[in-house]
Amino acid sequence: GGAWLEMLVAFFVGVIAGVIHFSTLRSQRLSLQKSFFAAFVGTLVAFGFTLLLPPFNAMRALFGGVALLVPATVVTVGSLELAMESVEAGLSRLTYGLLLFMMLGVGMAAAGTLWGFVWPLPPHTQAQALPPLLTFFLVAVGGVALAVCMSGRPRDLAWIVGGVLLAYETQAAAKALLGDRGSPLVAAFVLGVAGLLYGRRGRGRMPVTVIMPGLLQLTPGFIGTEAIVALLGAGAEDVRPFNVLLVALQLVLGLVFATVVVPPRFSPERGA
Repeated sequence: GGAWLEMLVAFFVGVIAGVIHFSTLRSQRLSLQKSFFAAFVGTLVAFGFTLLLPPFNAMRALFGGVALLVPATVVTVGSLELAMESVEAGLSRLTYGLLLFMMLGVGMAAAGTLWGFVWPLPPHTQAQALPPLLTFFLVAVGGVALAVCMSGRPRDLAWIVGGVLLAYETQAAAKALLGDRGSPLVAAFVLGVAGLLYGRRGRGRMPVTVIMPGLLQLTPGFIGTEAIVALLGAGAEDVRPFNVLLVALQLVLGLVFATVVVPPRFSPERGA
């Protein structure tokens, strides 16, 4: 969670990331480059605000702003393909998703290195969370905005927002029961089951409608700040890149295990 300052900075970072993202949609060749460039510019902007505003958690604000660039669709479809024994297609998608995520990390690390030549990296301060009810409302509003970014159909709006809220509440419950790290596998499993059940309710319904926005909520919550801290080297000693990869693997396995409980009704490629 974060407070108003983190939200303000994340808004500006998100606008910049969104402009870069949507301006390059027509060229798939720029997919990796735009992830790097958006993360690079967004990091410099977030760090720049630390010179102008009172202390805030720049790491959390940064990943909140670039969360739209997390390759949730690729990871979701790749996980479903693996579960349906389409190993080659699934592994290629997951590998590409990992490359996209790595480009985000490299962009952040490059910006952090450049920033370090002039100023010290911002301290990893503890963010003050907003009241639970207000947070729940803002998450729902964010789900509506995400539906616009996903070019979702109007009839799917409630399901997209529901996927985001389900992911948020499951993540919060997992962390309350299992500690600060929570259980990414359990959260992804619950989200995957919900999305697959939605996909079985009728023709024209795709599991990714629920899973993708929920995964965009889960990824920053579990590995966003930790990944940035690990890449920039500004955190505690127990933060390691291996932990980040382990959490990412749990998110994928949670989706794969969900397909055991609720087998997909059709090929996931139709929902890509």
